[in-house]
Amino acid sequence: MKNKEMMFVCSNCGNEFSKWMGQCSSCGEWNTLKEVSGKFLGNSKTKNQTKILGRVGEKLEVKNLGSVKQEFDKNQSVFSTGISEFDRVLGKGIVQGSAVLFAGEPGIGKSTLLTQLIGKIGGLYVAGEESAEQIGLRVKRLGLEAKNFDILGTNSIDELEEFLDRTQNVYKIAVVDSIQVMSSENTSGVIGSVGQIKESAFRLIQIAKKKGIAIFIVGHVTKDGDIAGPKLLEHMVDTVLYFEGEKNGDLRILRTTKNRFGATDEVGVFKMEEKGLREIKSEEINLIENGENKIGSAITVVMEGTRPMMLEIQALVVESFAPMPKRIFSGIDYNRGQLMVAIAQKSLGMPLYKYDVFLSVTGGIKIEETAADLAVLAAMWSSFKEKVFIGKSVFVGEVSLLGEVKRVRNWEKRQKEAEVMGRKVIEIKNVKDIKNI
Repeated sequence: MKNKEMMFVCSNCGNEFSKWMGQCSSCGEWNTLKEVSGKFLGNSKTKNQTKILGRVGEKLEVKNLGSVKQEFDKNQSVFSTGISEFDRVLGKGIVQGSAVLFAGEPGIGKSTLLTQLIGKIGGLYVAGEESAEQIGLRVKRLGLEAKNFDILGTNSIDELEEFLDRTQNVYKIAVVDSIQVMSSENTSGVIGSVGQIKESAFRLIQIAKKKGIAIFIVGHVTKDGDIAGPKLLEHMVDTVLYFEGEKNGDLRILRTTKNRFGATDEVGVFKMEEKGLREIKSEEINLIENGENKIGSAITVVMEGTRPMMLEIQALVVESFAPMPKRIFSGIDYNRGQLMVAIAQKSLGMPLYKYDVFLSVTGGIKIEETAADLAVLAAMWSSFKEKVFIGKSVFVGEVSLLGEVKRVRNWEKRQKEAEVMGRKVIEIKNVKDIKNI
């Protein structure tokens, strides 16, 4: 007889199903449903800790919203990270008892930034991937005070919880590096499996709320740019931070995609140096050269949070001798880039069906808005015609399928940023006007 407690979990998105299917109905991936024991999914221990608030026929106490807010304000405190760019992204700082998912590609500098965070305010570093000696070397290299660090080398959530039970009210923050290597005895499956990741994250969030410790949970990113493990993790935590940039470059961007305690429209800018990550102020950001214009280059202004940032779009358009021309884009969404190639072919008359197109954004920045559309088309036109644009032109505008150029938000801010850099935002209504610049 089939065990009624058996469940099937998608290893790609983490959704649960009562029966096996060849294709996951949530994410569309094939052959990703794995059989696991149902009793481990919700958590055997944590289920027993649920309090009964009332029974049928009993009078239940309903709290007034004002008293709930006063209780929250009294119990929840916000403290600074000691790093202003970090505070900018989080809102006003770290909320006591919050759970923060800190994601980024391997080697991008996640551990470095979080080590600097503990170095500023002190805390516990839970080392699941590194030894205490390795972390000690990093602390020394960054020039931080070793006395601010307590290092717990473990992969066990149970050991971590037991340790924090013995050290009540000692730590304000704890860094768990990383969620992919943590495990619990309550759950079956190997380290890194969907069940283990979900159980470990759930337990860490419980620890944060119960003990009032702000926990930073490090999560690796897949080659597609998504957080490895079940997508459910992003819904469970209070804040989701992404740390991104080109490994070969020195600029790093910290952005938030979810924040229960603040806005999600701010970014922090850092520069990777020998002594670690250094904060970059708005007036220091300069990702273009003020020299002469170049073939295949176009300047634009994008908004990173509430601050304008001037970038250079570079394009290389060369004749293709392959049956299928190459389309390689760095820092630009692939689908958006393909759309710009189609508009260039239709509106500018460029026969790109027989040309390879390479696009790149300087500084390792990933453009996530449509304001750079016009600059992408201008760079492709410049490379195709081997033409240098006259003057200090800056291209800002969203391009429609019909080739019309639309104004974007924060237009005045972008114009002012261009003027500060000795340039001027050009205003055109159709991409065909690029030919006349």
